[in-house]
Amino acid sequence: MSRIFAERGMRADGNVLPFEEFRLFIDEKDPKFDEKKMAKVVKRAEEMLEEPIPMLTASLYREFVVNGNRTHYQMPYFRRRSMALTFAMAEAYEKKGRFAEKLMDAVWAILEETSWVIPAHLYNTPLYTEFGIPAVYGDRLHGIDLFAASTGAVLAAVYHFAGDALDKITPVITERLLYETHHRLIVPYLNCSFWWTGERGNRPNNWNPWIHSNLLFLTALTERDPYLRNRITGKCMQMLDNFVADYPADGGCDEGPGYFGVAGASYFDCLELLYDMTGGKVNVFDHPLVRAIGEYEVKFNIAGKRFINFADCGSTCHMDGAMLSRFGRRTGSRILEEFGREQSFLGSVECDGQLYRCMYNYFTPVVTEKPARVAATKIWFPNLKVMVARENPDPTQGMFVAMKGGNNNESHNHNDIGNVIVYHDGNPVLIDTGSGTYTKKTFSAQRYELWYMQSSYHNLPDIGGVAERNGANFRSSDEVYDETTGGVKMEIGHAYPAEAGILSYTRETVLTSGVVTVTDTLSLTEEKEIDFHYMSPVKPTLEGNTIALAEGRTMTFDTALTPEIEEFAVEDDGVEKNWKTPVLWRIHLRVKAKTGSYTVTIR
Repeated sequence: MSRIFAERGMRADGNVLPFEEFRLFIDEKDPKFDEKKMAKVVKRAEEMLEEPIPMLTASLYREFVVNGNRTHYQMPYFRRRSMALTFAMAEAYEKKGRFAEKLMDAVWAILEETSWVIPAHLYNTPLYTEFGIPAVYGDRLHGIDLFAASTGAVLAAVYHFAGDALDKITPVITERLLYETHHRLIVPYLNCSFWWTGERGNRPNNWNPWIHSNLLFLTALTERDPYLRNRITGKCMQMLDNFVADYPADGGCDEGPGYFGVAGASYFDCLELLYDMTGGKVNVFDHPLVRAIGEYEVKFNIAGKRFINFADCGSTCHMDGAMLSRFGRRTGSRILEEFGREQSFLGSVECDGQLYRCMYNYFTPVVTEKPARVAATKIWFPNLKVMVARENPDPTQGMFVAMKGGNNNESHNHNDIGNVIVYHDGNPVLIDTGSGTYTKKTFSAQRYELWYMQSSYHNLPDIGGVAERNGANFRSSDEVYDETTGGVKMEIGHAYPAEAGILSYTRETVLTSGVVTVTDTLSLTEEKEIDFHYMSPVKPTLEGNTIALAEGRTMTFDTALTPEIEEFAVEDDGVEKNWKTPVLWRIHLRVKAKTGSYTVTIR
């Protein structure tokens, strides 16, 4: 257990710089806007000048309750914030006044919103009503969700970088901005207990560092009262210790690499902000857990922008390379620093709710040369229970396999204990389908009615028609990692409910000389049909006991298994976008048995 600030006796009191002495990015001697990046910002701002500020209506807000749709409200909601930030940064760069009026309109619209909490998160706040409209009036405190906090950070950036431009029109806008951010965010944060802080004894998820990074950014750039500045920062440090208190020593993020950007990476944003806010006095970058948290993302990379997409994660992740490079430099991790440079070279990431790193990136030069990256060929996460193996240290060459254990109550959980994915030359062969478009159902009691959450649509079997079950008790056990071969063997029978009739079920996966071998050994209470599933992004072709897969790879299976290839419509925009196809294919390998050992090889 690591409560990093408490362990090192680090406190806010006496260390937080006064508002007048604070500046962003204190390790940069003379930070200047990167001209190439800012030229793009100005171009976007020019295009937005003719665009009306989007409307946000009560009927749009209610759609989440009425029909489960969350995107119809969120799209214009996020567009408003994107416009405000773009106009602010373009104005800060040019200083010509040509974006100030439209910036004022965008900020005014945001300040006039009844609540900054999005409809999908309203149920997590005291503002909830069964009618789907936030009840914010009188003496009621505002709720804080991910995007209320990021809204506050957007407005803080507007105030810091373009407040003078607004004040030339009228000081009312910045005065109102300071009032609303304090009233909607700081007051409830200091006076309420929120689940996402972990102060109720629960294990917090990405909401903790994601929100705290934006609250710290808001405090750093807008709070002039020394007492409040210390009090807010001190509470943030305590709550951030809750985030890492039970964080696994191997740095593994059970929410998946897609959420790393707002989990471990947001924690790093907090550490950078605290470093700036205290003039470098709060500095824990050398802590081994901090480094492990960052290196998780490197180790979960397959090649390019493809990552091991366990949990709610798409087939690709667009990571902030500049942030990853800083993460590596701060923690002394060369592999993380080089990985960040590679990700920067592959394409920049637009600002998306993490304002400190977004601002830092405007002052970070573009990477023009792709670094040569050497990847580890054998990796084991002993706490996360994930094995990673690759044939070649060049991520774009050879076979790649990953297998996961753990439990079926992880954050952003899928029922996927024992799941295996296979790639070749950085491209998918056998896949985890990932998550679909978020709706009301995604984070509800009906979550596991969604097909892509079920083990039956992962590379796992049904036993007697029974799939894995969700819950912490449904888990792997007896994991044995072979450091020589890089293979892993684990008991996964506990991931299934009692009605599956499993006495023992071990799965062993190993990559040797370019061949992935998956061996399943089962003992059941009685003879049942075992239906092994494997998911393919392209149409497989069957010939005898061999199946042709993507990338010119083949799957060979025991002749005792009866094959069938099923094509099905995904019927989900998110999954279709992941794999660029409206259909996927599920390979069935069936056998009736009470005991047996079955091997599949992919080469």
